[in-house]
This record gives sequence, structure tokens and C-alpha cells, in this order.
Amino acid sequence: MYGLSILAVACLLPFAVHDFLKGRTALACAILGVVIAFAADGWAIRIRRKPPVPYVLLILPIGGAIALSISSQGVIGAFWCFPTVLFLFFVLPRRVAAVSSVALLLGGTAMVYRYVSPRVTVRFAASLILTIFIINVIQNVVRELQRRLVEQAITDPLTGAFNRRYMEERMAEALERGRRRPAPMSLLVIDIDHFKRVNDERGHAAGDVVLKGIVSLVRQRVRAVDLVFRMGGEEFVVLLPDTAEDAGFTMADKLRQSIAEATLLDGLVLTVSIGVGAAVAGDSVESWIKATDAALYAAKEAGRNRVARRAAASRGPALASVH
Repeated sequence: MYGLSILAVACLLPFAVHDFLKGRTALACAILGVVIAFAADGWAIRIRRKPPVPYVLLILPIGGAIALSISSQGVIGAFWCFPTVLFLFFVLPRRVAAVSSVALLLGGTAMVYRYVSPRVTVRFAASLILTIFIINVIQNVVRELQRRLVEQAITDPLTGAFNRRYMEERMAEALERGRRRPAPMSLLVIDIDHFKRVNDERGHAAGDVVLKGIVSLVRQRVRAVDLVFRMGGEEFVVLLPDTAEDAGFTMADKLRQSIAEATLLDGLVLTVSIGVGAAVAGDSVESWIKATDAALYAAKEAGRNRVARRAAASRGPALASVH
């Protein structure tokens, strides 16, 4: 928007001066109003302040300038409708931009019909409709590309679970929310028991099937607000907002049972060990993961296919209970 403001001031100011010299005072004042609005917003952006003129209000001086330009210069003034449509879709929410564009189309068409000719009106309306349509097509393409790029940046390509980097970001956000508005939240760290044996005996393709199957099962059992991450290898993490450690332990044990009863590979029973840890005051992302990971290893040392929780008293990495 800062670059656009500079460009608008540089391009429009000469027109304002030219119209003053030609005696088109009203049009010159309207263009000058647009220039001042862009200059004020651009300067505010430069000094990192909120723009004083909301972008949606820029429609008013721009629309007035276009109307005056069409009434005094005919079809030449109508040309300004096309960059204006681009501007609307660039700076406004899509729905607001669409409504504003339709209003500009209707108003501009009426003005061209009155001050130019019916023959030009049809061509003007058709070309502006086509411009609006093409802009929407381009926006759809760009939004889809953005969605895919974001998805690739935050998800594990094999399992579809969120990746470790995104996990750390969301955990940090959860801890920050907890500091501002205390609420229980828990973490599950899940590890597939004897996963190396699967790869050695069945091959890496079978191992991939297991990893994807585990993520699918976990997603079916957790809530919509819970987030599933692949931390690395055969280890997964589930972030449980608004969940105390006892409730997290119950959910983890249900997950453990579901995975043990599922048939992820023919002729092979797979189990998982799970560590459960509630976030506590003073936790960082690293300490929260470390303490919950310690509970996971306690579950493994106790025989695997078990659930262990972070110690309730010390909140250290000790085993508090095992199923």
C-alpha cells in the first residue's frame, strides 16, 4: 500500500495541476482530494502508524473524481474505472471489493450513457465486466496457490499431520494464551512400539502405511480443536487445548486401545506408548515437550503399550501412573 500510495500521488498530481490550468476546478479538487488521501495513508504507513483514511473510504473521492471526469471529458474519464477496479480488489476484503466494483460498473455505465453515447456504453460495460471477471479468476488462482504453499509449509508430506516447525509455533501460542488467560492444556507424545521391526521385516512402504494409519486413527479419535503433529520418525504429538492432565490421560488411553485393536497391517498387531503432560506455569515449548517425552519413555520402560503422565506433585519427568 505504501508503494501504491507513492505511485498514486506521482501519477495523479500532474492531472490535478493540468485540470486546474484548464479551468476544470471541480475535477482538479476531486483529484487533489484523492492525492491527499493517498499521501496521508502512505505517510502513516511509512512511520508505522494506522492509515488515517480507511481504504474503503477512498472509494468516495475516487468515485467522485471519476464521475466528474466522465462528465467533463467523456470516454477519457471512463478509463479510470479500470485501474480503480484493480485497486479495490487489491486493498479491500473480497466481498466489499465485489460490491464496490458492481457499484462502479453501474454508476460508470450510467455516466457513459448520459455523457458519451449508447454505442460506447455497451463496449464500456462489457469491457469492465470482463475486467472484473478476470480479476476474480486471478484472485481464485492466487488464493489456491497460497493455500497450497501454506499447506506444504506446515504439514508433513507423508502423513498429512502438521510438521514440527508448526507444532512449535502453535505450542508457543498456546502457552502465551495460557499466560494471559489461564486454562488447562495438555500434550500427548505418541511413539509406535517396535517400529524399526516393521521397516526391517515388511519394508519402508509398509512402515509408511503404518505411519499414515496412525495419524488417521488419531484424527478420528481426537476433537476438531485438537492438533496432530509429526515430531519426527515414528513419534507424534497431539496438542489438547482446554484439557486437564486427567482428561488427557483418559483420551490417551482410549487412543492406545484403539490403535492396539486396529488392523493397520495384515497379520501384525501394532501398539503405541503415550506420554501425557499438562502445561504448567513457567513452561516453555522445550520444557513442556521434554517433560512429556520423559513420561513417554517411562511408559516404554514399564513394558510399552502403556500411557504415563507427567508427575502430579513435582511436575518433573517422573512417572505418575501407568496403564
